[in-house]
Amino acid sequence: MPTLFEFSQQIAKFKKEKKFSEALSYFKENRGNFTKEQIRNNEYIVSDMISCLRYSNNLDAGFKFLNFYEIEINEQQKERVLCAYGWLLWEKYKAENESNRHSTTEDDYFDIEDEETEVENFDFNKSELLEKIETLIPILNSFNSDFTKTLSSNLFTIVLKSEKKKPAPNWKLVNEFCNKIDRNKLSKECSTIKVERKGKLKDMELASDFENWYAYKTKALSKLGKWQECFDLSKEALEKIENFHYSNDVWFSRRVALSKRNLGNTEDAIQELQTILKKKHEWFIQKELAELYFEKGNIEFALKQAIDAINNSGSLEFKVDLLYLLGKILRQQDKLELSFQHFSLSKLIRQAEEWKLPQKLLDELKTFTFSEIPQTDFKKLKNELQKYWDSFKAPQTKSYDRPRTSDQNLEGEIVRILHDNERGKVGFIKRNGKEFYFSVNPNFQSFSKIAVGTKVLFEIKPATDGKKEQTRIKKVIE
Repeated sequence: MPTLFEFSQQIAKFKKEKKFSEALSYFKENRGNFTKEQIRNNEYIVSDMISCLRYSNNLDAGFKFLNFYEIEINEQQKERVLCAYGWLLWEKYKAENESNRHSTTEDDYFDIEDEETEVENFDFNKSELLEKIETLIPILNSFNSDFTKTLSSNLFTIVLKSEKKKPAPNWKLVNEFCNKIDRNKLSKECSTIKVERKGKLKDMELASDFENWYAYKTKALSKLGKWQECFDLSKEALEKIENFHYSNDVWFSRRVALSKRNLGNTEDAIQELQTILKKKHEWFIQKELAELYFEKGNIEFALKQAIDAINNSGSLEFKVDLLYLLGKILRQQDKLELSFQHFSLSKLIRQAEEWKLPQKLLDELKTFTFSEIPQTDFKKLKNELQKYWDSFKAPQTKSYDRPRTSDQNLEGEIVRILHDNERGKVGFIKRNGKEFYFSVNPNFQSFSKIAVGTKVLFEIKPATDGKKEQTRIKKVIE
């Protein structure tokens, strides 16, 4: 019969040799020689057994082990046991959010902003697993070792990133989770990872946990309509974070502006959004400016910003609220038919995407005497309005700068992927400082190679018959 020390040493040996099944079998065969208290009080046996169960993918058995031996998770518990338990939690949370796990692409780490800022009603159903993570992180932060810091960071990150990747993130859950974490105890160190670009690995610096806390917390507050707190924390982030990642300085500034707007300070909001627009020429920032000008009664400026936004890069289906705004602006100008058409296109897109129809949109449409536009006329209406939007574009005086490859092919680099799903990929190609919106379907011969950093040959088909100019990728440059 082995002594407790020998029992512990043999399990440790199996674990070191990655013979996890052997370790589990050995424990089962010999555990009867020792009391539950002897096993519970041996931090090496406990931590090694939890680790072996995790490595052999017996995650639920790991929690049963802790429960059976009445192992408590608190400030008095040994660091070795806490770490083993924490990695078990991490693995379990990752498994439960399998469809939302992190990829190794560079885009996966960027917090892509969107235009939605209206208050939503979120159901709040916090899992028992999340509660365990919330309890453990403060305990881990009371230690000062690299092991606990790494674990705490991984637990913090996987909860937030997994939630963000869901089709409908629960921002109330994100907000409450951030409330449980003391930001002043989060690491300000930035780690570096290897990401693949065109078959080559490159270093990429990630945001610190401290920066990520502010990024997720302020975004959650904006989604929940808690504007005063959003304003205060966004300003605090701009003051306390020394080195920003993923354009977070721009997004914090935007949240400051949106907070001012919703708190009634329209003038300052306009000035700040104008400054942001110089750094990030995004359509939804132009839309926000248009809304502010409209609220002030400056209809001419509102129309200009709204038209610039509709003509800016971005899929039309994401601009349904912008179409609603254009309808409101055009009504103010007594252009009733155009106003009706914009409201109608917003409705038809929502119906095509099977999205909810806002009551405010239905109320606007009821005020017109025009006949309802059927879904079958969707393309016709879209083409008619495209001609109207195109009429505001400045005439082009320069032809495209063509490379030596041919008169039709342009060479550029993919700089952003907005969507990557079963319907295809959409994003932007950059050439000579200018970005071109593209889309490819899954049948494209080099579909798997379409990624950030890939160089491609592409062509631009000029606008015809009311259609926008289109960018078509012809070939991936190996």
